[in-house]
Amino acid sequence: MKQLLGVISGLSKFFINERVNDYRSSFMRNQELMALVAIEHSRSLVTFSIAALAAMAALNQKIFVPYPMLSIAALTCFMLSALFVILNFLFFSRMLADSQKIMTRNFKASFTASLNKDMDKVRFKRLTNATSGTSTLLFIVGMLLFAILLTMYIWDLSHV
Repeated sequence: MKQLLGVISGLSKFFINERVNDYRSSFMRNQELMALVAIEHSRSLVTFSIAALAAMAALNQKIFVPYPMLSIAALTCFMLSALFVILNFLFFSRMLADSQKIMTRNFKASFTASLNKDMDKVRFKRLTNATSGTSTLLFIVGMLLFAILLTMYIWDLSHV
């Protein structure tokens, strides 16, 4: 009977440990994917902002002379969007380092403890979300202004 209880206990520990390992690996994979998505989002914002700035530079006097306020507003939005993306990278890297410290501490604390314990206390989380949201909003506003600028430029060309 004692041996049977030992086998049952060993099997249950094995399955619990496998479940913990599955959880930990899926948690780490989820964290990795979230970081990759955030990085790709920021990369695309910078790429498209720089492309829009290059297009504005190519149209230079054709849009800046007839529509100076609109052109400057669009230019400012794209430049600020790129700046906030750079700030977001800075805060995001600090946030990842802090979350890694928390996960390491949780891992060392107990083999069955949740890795995401205290993850809501990660530093720079709010700043990262704020800079990400701000860069996205500025980019959207910049694209709308740029679309208006191009529409006005094309309208003027077709009605000369």
